[in-house]
Amino acid sequence: MSSTSLWPTVKLPVAEDAAALLFSALWQRLGAHVCAAFLDSSDHARTPAPARSRYSVLAFSSAEGQSVVLSSAAFEWLEQNWPHEGVQAADGASSSAPFQLGWVGWIGYENQARFFAADRAVVVDHHLGTAEIQGAGEDKEWQDLVHSAAGALDSAPSAAPPVQLRGLTVRDSRMAYLAKIRAAQTEIRDGNSYEVCLTTAVSGRLRGSPWDAYWALRERNRAPFTQFLHFPEVQGHDAMAILSTSPERFASIAADGRIRSEPIKGTRPRGATAEADVAALRDLQSHPKDRAENVMIADLVRNDLSVHAEPGTLRTERLCAVESYPTVHQMVSTISATLEPHAKRSRALADAFPPGSMTGAPKTSTMNILAELETGPRGPYSGVAGWFSSTGACDLSVLIRTAVLRSTSSGEDADEWNFHLGLGGAVTADSDPDAEWEEVITKSRGVLNALGAEFP
Repeated sequence: MSSTSLWPTVKLPVAEDAAALLFSALWQRLGAHVCAAFLDSSDHARTPAPARSRYSVLAFSSAEGQSVVLSSAAFEWLEQNWPHEGVQAADGASSSAPFQLGWVGWIGYENQARFFAADRAVVVDHHLGTAEIQGAGEDKEWQDLVHSAAGALDSAPSAAPPVQLRGLTVRDSRMAYLAKIRAAQTEIRDGNSYEVCLTTAVSGRLRGSPWDAYWALRERNRAPFTQFLHFPEVQGHDAMAILSTSPERFASIAADGRIRSEPIKGTRPRGATAEADVAALRDLQSHPKDRAENVMIADLVRNDLSVHAEPGTLRTERLCAVESYPTVHQMVSTISATLEPHAKRSRALADAFPPGSMTGAPKTSTMNILAELETGPRGPYSGVAGWFSSTGACDLSVLIRTAVLRSTSSGEDADEWNFHLGLGGAVTADSDPDAEWEEVITKSRGVLNALGAEFP
């Protein structure tokens, strides 16, 4: 894709939700027939890690924008369509932003995917309060549209119309899930795994606008990888939307080949009082089971990244650090490396996929156990979503705390959607099955409660 020699910028209002308001205004003007993605660092005004949440990406296809639906072989497709090595921005575009026009989308746990070619984008720098306008060629109409939308922003967003969740069911009953936990523990005792990340799902119907539902989620669950992805109906595939409030990075790759992963293992609900909240945080920091889980997955990620790393560059930047979000405290580690000069970036991602925090360890044998225990596909849940820049950079989150919506009719304006929310937790030899079930319920609350519903 071609680009201008210098991306123009526009100043945004000093408001926490300016990027979200700009995306909403632009998408409304472009129309629901385009692919659209809001890769949103919604916690940028309140994060303990400001560098991680500096940018938000607003990406759109044109009316003729290319959209790809894959039932399998997602990484093989990326190998053919995304740079193998870091490259300079096309035509010498000048930008400090990590994203340059490229592919946006998601890859599911079973290696299916949906992508679109973003030929129009706005990259918001929350530190500078600016929005960089990216578009193919001298797209004056697109630049004028962004300037107009930015100039008309109201600093105070109006309340999103309510959405309704109904007919919610959980795939596994409590007793069935407890039985699966015990079966996983038998596999662990038999030496077939150290940790099994077992999952279930809540499904039902959502009535209302996916964007309104996303707005309600991000208001309650600010996180570094809050994401809204919209794909219209195409080639016999239903319209769908991804509504994610993930705090977890699967992997980012900088244009210079630096790769970083931030796996999460260990969760506590926020306390109802300040004292209870501090107690929950300290319990997570010191609990031997949670620390053992986190160290185990960090070690798995180290192994995954080492496959394509330059010798001597693999680093554990953080181990068992605790980060706090609106509904939970979570334990996170950070592992980084520099890719070998001629490593294929799609292959480096493929060899680290699925995220180890969503499988357990060792990965291959544990995935075989999960295939026997779980009674339905995970789909986008447990997979990854984000952007793939034309420079060879990328940034992908793990799809947790994520609602997946699929249209129930062929009409683009239909407001009835099938709803799917994947949930799970890590089972170890000393897991308490009842506590694991309660963790599933705890993890559901960030999404379900924000949408006015309870765990079924």
